[in-house]
Amino acid sequence: MTNEPASPARPFRRRVALLAAGAVLAAGGAATRPFSWWATALVVVPVVVASTLVWRARPPRTPPTARLRRGAALWSTLMISAVIWESYAFLRQPDRMRPSEEDPTLSTLLDPALEQLPLRLAGWLLWLGVGWWLVSR
Repeated sequence: MTNEPASPARPFRRRVALLAAGAVLAAGGAATRPFSWWATALVVVPVVVASTLVWRARPPRTPPTARLRRGAALWSTLMISAVIWESYAFLRQPDRMRPSEEDPTLSTLLDPALEQLPLRLAGWLLWLGVGWWLVSR
């Protein structure tokens, strides 16, 4: 066995496969009815996969600085606030599969803008792209 570097075609194929999987996922998600079980499943699966990938990858530890601590505290506070708001709004809905106008979630607020299939597809692609960007950083 020799220690030859991997061929450049392998990362390219992997990238193409990931892009194809993302496009299929986005098309499937755009084709589902909003707030259905299928739409929920198509959101949960990528989140679980991405969370697992991030959890397993151990990036090198960055030495903490005062600026890093302040930034982490600020972003953590914003994320926790958003999760609490979304959870509260979701749990206050009378029916889990029907949006409530009294306690709207972010999905409920974005739904009018994403009613048309091309815009829904663009929304799914944007969501997957931002998620990939966050995971790969």
